[in-house]
Amino acid sequence: MPKNDDKLTIELECEEKIISEKHRFGRVRSKMMSQLRSEYGSEIANRSLARINKRISLGSKMTKIHSDEFSI
Repeated sequence: MPKNDDKLTIELECEEKIISEKHRFGRVRSKMMSQLRSEYGSEIANRSLARINKRISLGSKMTKIHSDEFSI
């Protein structure tokens, strides 16, 4: 079981770096993604970025749905 905990920790670290980059620059620079891919591997870095972008996208959709409900 410790292997799964280690993988989860690594993925969370990668996500934190991506989130920090998005807060600082409004996007994730390609240089940062290259560094993350070399540090964590392409699969983890790409999956972390996709997961964060999906959360942002779903949050935007939910905001739009709620604003449409109240604009009637």
